[in-house]
Amino acid sequence: MPGGCSGNIVRMLPKSRIFSALLLGIGVALVVWGLVAPRFVHADGRLPLDLQATTYVLHDPDAQTTINSDPLAGVVTTPVTRQLHFEVMDPASADEATIRIGDSMLRGDPDTQGFEQERLLSAAVSSFRIDRTTGEVLSDIALTNQLASPTVQYAVDGIWLKFPTDAQETTYNVVDPTLREARPADFVESTEIDGREVLHYRQVIDNANVAESFADPNNTTTLTTEDGGTTTGYFYHNVTRDFWVDQRTGLLVDLSESIDDYYGDRTGQKYEQKLLFDASLDDAAVSSLVSQAESIPNGDVSKIANTVGIVIGAILALVGLAGCFGAFGGKRKGA
Repeated sequence: MPGGCSGNIVRMLPKSRIFSALLLGIGVALVVWGLVAPRFVHADGRLPLDLQATTYVLHDPDAQTTINSDPLAGVVTTPVTRQLHFEVMDPASADEATIRIGDSMLRGDPDTQGFEQERLLSAAVSSFRIDRTTGEVLSDIALTNQLASPTVQYAVDGIWLKFPTDAQETTYNVVDPTLREARPADFVESTEIDGREVLHYRQVIDNANVAESFADPNNTTTLTTEDGGTTTGYFYHNVTRDFWVDQRTGLLVDLSESIDDYYGDRTGQKYEQKLLFDASLDDAAVSSLVSQAESIPNGDVSKIANTVGIVIGAILALVGLAGCFGAFGGKRKGA
């Protein structure tokens, strides 16, 4: 009978060869998993899709600025707070994500200076797609200015708030939202914050005429000269911006800005101060951002596990293959 015949065949196979076949199957499975797993399990420090929304708050208690609601007041000295709200959104994939950055500046103390609308100096929302590993901006940046300007789009070749995973001691082009361009940020030094390796980069923009970067009514004005005449004034942007970046994940963990924006003549001579601002994150915010970076898997454990799996799988497969060809079978007795 067929059942009896197949049973006899199984009984005729040496136990060593059955065991070898099992070893071969397990070994091949381990090798395949070790090779394929990195394509599906992304524990390599790339930007997490579930990253908690992050707000960078910079506060200067003695900034100088003009007031939108009272242009006749001229330049006033007042506390100014800048907030950069960084959020990961859909659509997203294994390699790309959509980013939204809210950028606002408010004057005064929120407890004593009235409604937020009265305190608002500027507010904008930027949306774009980035590479989750390199941080590179992959699409045009869609900018909505909440002070009545229509949505505009502009292209950049660089990064913004997310540096490359496994950041290097080199120069990266980082978006400057005032110019709507990416400008170099040079490596300064490697340091350590709360046990994490952090790389320090500095971006310096010197007397850039914003009107040469893009057209906007706010980029020019009319200036009164010393002799009582008038001349065209241009919006000049100066900033020294320092980034401290978690080396493993590329996440920004500290930030400082020193901004000197003004209207000047064609030669760059200053006539009217627009914004004088110097601030950095506080220590508590830095510690929180470092902890957030530390919580992101860096891939070391998974890489080691995959490598060990491949090695063990290869050994088991070789042993099993040899056993299938009778390498471990005993000598058969002669008739």
